[in-house]
Amino acid sequence: MNQKIFVIDNFIEGPLAYHDKIAKSFEPEIKADIEKKYPESKIFQDISSILRSNIQVLESKDYVQKERDRSPICCHMESDYIGVLYLTLPLSAWGEVGIKFYSHKETGLDSFPTQEQARNISDIDKTFSQNLENWKEYGSIPIKHNRLILFRSNLWHSYGNGFGSDLNTSMLYKKIIIKNG
Repeated sequence: MNQKIFVIDNFIEGPLAYHDKIAKSFEPEIKADIEKKYPESKIFQDISSILRSNIQVLESKDYVQKERDRSPICCHMESDYIGVLYLTLPLSAWGEVGIKFYSHKETGLDSFPTQEQARNISDIDKTFSQNLENWKEYGSIPIKHNRLILFRSNLWHSYGNGFGSDLNTSMLYKKIIIKNG
């Protein structure tokens, strides 16, 4: 499948249990018991169905971003897709923006350059620096409880700015790095 971005609302059953799982995952003694009740394998199977492809999960990690946390512009070359499952509690997420997508002003590229495109760029590190003046935000997707965003991993993106001060009021999400397999 060649689609660049998918947005799936109400992705999992029992999202509050997953929220609790992630919140408690920062307490190692509880993590193993919760994983038995809410296995990630179901999430991975559903993503595989959406992509209509077998997948290999390279990484699946839980993140909390609080009000002072910022996310840099990046892309991932070792994978094909990234999944971000928002588990922020509904009222905490109201009006907050999550994933942002960017294009590079000088080159016009919205993804990491192909080998052919890279030949025309003298210094890739300098060209694609973190200086926000070099980038144009062309899209963003609001955070919504139990929303999965799947997108091509070579797209320039950031995960947005954190908010809140604790696990129940902060941006809480699972990031899944996926390779077609």
